[in-house]
Amino acid sequence: MLARLTATLAGWAIRRPRLVVAVAVAVVAAAVPGLLRLEVRTDGHALVPRHDPAVVLDAEVREHFDLRDPIVVLIETTHPDGVYNLDTLRNVRQLSEALATLDGVGPHDIVSLSTERRDRVYPGTLEFRSYLEPLPDTSERMEELRSDIDAAEILTGTLISADERAVNIMVGVPSGANAGRVEFTRRVRELAAPFATETDRVLVVGAPVAEALLGTHVLEDLALLLPLALSVIACVVWLGCRRLAGVALAFQEVGACLLVTFGVMGWLGFPVYLTTAVLPVILTTVGLADEIHIFWHYQRIVARGADTSRRAAVEQTLAEMGPPVVLSSLTTGLAFLSFLASPIAAVWSFGLFAAFGTLFCMVWSLTVIPACLALLPARKMRRPPAAAGAAGRRLRRLIEPLLRQRRRTLGLLLAISVVLGLGVRYLVVQDSWLDGFARDSAFRQNTVRANDLLHGTHTLFAHLTFDPPAGAIPETRGGAEWARSPLLQPVILEAIGDFEAFVRGRPEVGGVLGTHSHLTTVAYLWLGRREGTREIPEHPYLVERVYDRFDRGRGEHRRREVVDDDRRRTVVTIFLEEANYRDTAALMAALRSWVDEHLGGFGVRLDFAGDVAVSQAMIPAIVRTQISSLLLALVGAVMVLSILYRSFKTALLALTPTCFAVLWIFGFMGWFGIPLGVATSMFCAITLGIGVDYGIHLLERVRHATGRPDAVARAIEDAGPAIVADAIAIALGFGLLVVSQVPANARLGILVAAALLAAAVLTLAGLASLLSATAPERSRSSAS
Repeated sequence: MLARLTATLAGWAIRRPRLVVAVAVAVVAAAVPGLLRLEVRTDGHALVPRHDPAVVLDAEVREHFDLRDPIVVLIETTHPDGVYNLDTLRNVRQLSEALATLDGVGPHDIVSLSTERRDRVYPGTLEFRSYLEPLPDTSERMEELRSDIDAAEILTGTLISADERAVNIMVGVPSGANAGRVEFTRRVRELAAPFATETDRVLVVGAPVAEALLGTHVLEDLALLLPLALSVIACVVWLGCRRLAGVALAFQEVGACLLVTFGVMGWLGFPVYLTTAVLPVILTTVGLADEIHIFWHYQRIVARGADTSRRAAVEQTLAEMGPPVVLSSLTTGLAFLSFLASPIAAVWSFGLFAAFGTLFCMVWSLTVIPACLALLPARKMRRPPAAAGAAGRRLRRLIEPLLRQRRRTLGLLLAISVVLGLGVRYLVVQDSWLDGFARDSAFRQNTVRANDLLHGTHTLFAHLTFDPPAGAIPETRGGAEWARSPLLQPVILEAIGDFEAFVRGRPEVGGVLGTHSHLTTVAYLWLGRREGTREIPEHPYLVERVYDRFDRGRGEHRRREVVDDDRRRTVVTIFLEEANYRDTAALMAALRSWVDEHLGGFGVRLDFAGDVAVSQAMIPAIVRTQISSLLLALVGAVMVLSILYRSFKTALLALTPTCFAVLWIFGFMGWFGIPLGVATSMFCAITLGIGVDYGIHLLERVRHATGRPDAVARAIEDAGPAIVADAIAIALGFGLLVVSQVPANARLGILVAAALLAAAVLTLAGLASLLSATAPERSRSSAS
């Protein structure tokens, strides 16, 4: 039935070739304007489930406390006096003023020595001065500045390095669309660059910068990888058919597929994620797999029958190759659609449009390609009979010894599978976002340097909400209403101080700033820096006065970033130098345990927010994506093949080589320490979807050769060269990703290329050996 359907569709296209080509051109033209609507989105929230509790809570906490993602602009100096020299400090003030002029930046979104106020007022006023007002142009003023910064304490590790060699400016990124964040980050880097001098080096790092750079790298990769992929495909198609017409038809399909796929993405409002950015390379390679088989078979038919008419040759080609083309495209499309079960929007979008592009190529292969072949003179695609069959005969001579020694062949492949399979025990999940950049990249090196100088560029917000029972807060003299606010109670604030001390002592933590740190510093500074005043006052009334001085001195906005107006919720900022999943998960578990044990009586609830907390939601989503996509891809392929072949056994035979190839690569990743990440987690379903094509084409040619004593060898001669060319073309296409500036995409390319080559070897050697064991019986049965 499938053969009749494909033959009917191809026959219709052959009889009306000009109409088919005209319709194809109209479809492409309608999709092209959608390209102008495309956006690039590489922010961290795109890589986590949008409805994950961590993501929802992070958004609520940021809005409640008006917290923004910070860009770290670090000025590191080689001046003999460190940062305490007039030129560096003037740079800090001027750069802070320049950054404050950016669109979307409010008066409180720049945090630096130029904006933060100290405990000194302008003469004759009660207005507090910033640390750099006036600039310390004398030795006395410079020493005064040093003493003021030392007295504050909380500035060390956040705005100034402990070794006094670097000073920091933090810029809050406006909320909004990713495109606006990318442009904002670019403007920050442009403004900061001119302030680099012979002694001062300017580093611009932080999560928003990482996201913007990833987007830039994605576009730069596309500009390089797509021409390379097309060049590789052109070479492979040329070697397969030795005709420029074949190369032109292949390019025609690739161009149409990319324009329509990305045009539809633009029309539907889907952005280009880090995952979908590799679609051009994937669709370029996958989309041409069918053409390699069609062109190869068409040439063999033309070469064998000199009297065969052009249209008859095309009809015969599609009648014989239509079913395997449809089967391979459906299994590949279903493998991509398995990603729809992922909770990650970037992975979900990749699966949807990879499947769309694959099925588009299938329809193109069954309609436009036969129409073009019907319009094309046969001599444009004809090869001499000897050339058309030479590759098949050579491959048959190479494989036949393995078939004769099929037990040894299968034993060797099984032994390799066992050895590699043992490496699965050592498979790990990539859990550091910094691994998204090459080790020798400037951004990664700058981030490492900034982490060394400061508390850390990663932030984890410990969000504490207090709702104590009535008896947990002691009554105070006067029974004032404000005395019932939890964060006015000295006993609770001291408990938060103990919490900060516990966090500060953890090996994963670079530094901590919380309610206790801020209030004790404010108390010390505005009580004349007297000995013994760096502490929480003993009465709620006095605590309220410290809050008042916090508001008047440093500003209400700074206080609201720490404690809300109701005095019930607070954020403790935890700085991390190396944020990875395992260490952060251990830290969060330890903090929850400590809070339950020491603060449980105050009715406290501990939640986590910040870029690190959001990243923690990514790892479980990756694991779920890997498991769900693997299972769905397997189930979908088995169902389709079982229904269309009407044989569950045949479906399993077609899938066996690819399943073993996936096992090989998983084991290889474990043995060589290659982590499983957002991008590399997709290799499994991709391999299953594409690799099963080889088994389908081999089984299809064995079915056509049934009745011959050398059915398997004949099938290898007919389909083997196209399988080899297909595997090499797609492997080279994916292998080109190795030059990507994004290590995750580079690893994805290597893994898929290796897995598909393994699948081709396992098909031609392993599956063929299995089939050769039963070929004589099938032949005798067919003859009877």
